[in-house]
Amino acid sequence: MSDGIPIEITGLTKHFGSVKAVEDLTFTVRPGVVTGFLGPNGAGKTTTLRVLLGLEHPTSGTASFGGTAYRDLPRPVDTVGAALDAAFHPGRTARNHLRVVATAGGIRSSRVDTVLEQVGMAEFASRRVGGFSLGMRQRLALATTLLGDPRVLVLDEPINGLDPEGIKWIRGFLQSLAQEGRTVLVSSHLLSEVQQSVDEVVIISRGRLVHNGTLTSLELDSSPRTIIDSPDRDRLAAALDQAGLEYTEGRGGFIVSEPDPGVVGHAAFIGGVEVSSLHRLKSGLEESFLALVSEGGE
Repeated sequence: MSDGIPIEITGLTKHFGSVKAVEDLTFTVRPGVVTGFLGPNGAGKTTTLRVLLGLEHPTSGTASFGGTAYRDLPRPVDTVGAALDAAFHPGRTARNHLRVVATAGGIRSSRVDTVLEQVGMAEFASRRVGGFSLGMRQRLALATTLLGDPRVLVLDEPINGLDPEGIKWIRGFLQSLAQEGRTVLVSSHLLSEVQQSVDEVVIISRGRLVHNGTLTSLELDSSPRTIIDSPDRDRLAAALDQAGLEYTEGRGGFIVSEPDPGVVGHAAFIGGVEVSSLHRLKSGLEESFLALVSEGGE
C-alpha cells in the first residue's frame, strides 16, 4: 500500500442562492490517521464532501487531494474511495453490484471477491441486496469504496444505524486502513458515534470551522461554563449585559463564560427575567462538542 494523500480544503465557500452552506472553510486531513468530520445535521458536511468529490462547484476556494482536484486525478477510482448516499439495485446480488461498479471503473474483476472478504461479506456474496440489513448495506458500501484499493477514503455517516457489533467492527476496520498509510475521513453528526475510532476531529457548525485538532485538544478547549435560556431572550441578553457577563447565543440558549449557575441565575433574577433552563456545562469531550456546535456561526 502506497502512502496516503492529504485532503486539502482551502478557503472553501459554497452558496446556494442566499443560503450560505459553507463559508471560508480551511483544514487538512492527514494520511495515517482516522479523522472525524463532525457537525450537526445541516452544518455543511455533505456539501463540503460533494465539492471535494467534484459533485458541486465551489463558489470560491478549493478542495483537493494533495493539490489535485478530483476531476483532474488521472485515475480517480485508484486514488479516492467514497461512499455518499450509496444506492443499490435491490435485485442484484452483492457480488454483481460490485462487478458492475468494477467494470464501470475499469477495475480488475478479481478485486470483487477480495473486498467482499475484506469487509466480512464473502458468505453473503450471492444474496440479493434487497434483503440486506442496514449493517450489511453499510459493509457493501464500504466494499464498493475499496474496489480501486484507494489511498484516500471518504465515508459519509458510515456508522449511522449500526448495531453495537457492527460499530465495533467498523471502528477497528477504519483504524486498520489508516495504519496502512491511507487517508481516512469519516463524517458524523454525533461525536459519540466516532470518538473511539478517530484520532483527529474537524468540527463545523453553520458552514464554518469551529475546531480542528486531536480529541485531547477538543477536551482542553472547553472550560466549565453555564447555559441559560428564557422565553424572552432579548430581556435575558440585557440582564447578562447589565451584569457584565460574557456569552454567546446557541441553539439551547446563552452559553455564559461564568462557571457558576448561581451567579448567572442571580443576574437574570435582578433583571426580572423568567428562566426556562439553567445548568452548568462541564468540560469533557461530548460537552465540548455540543458547546462548539451550539455557538458556531453566531
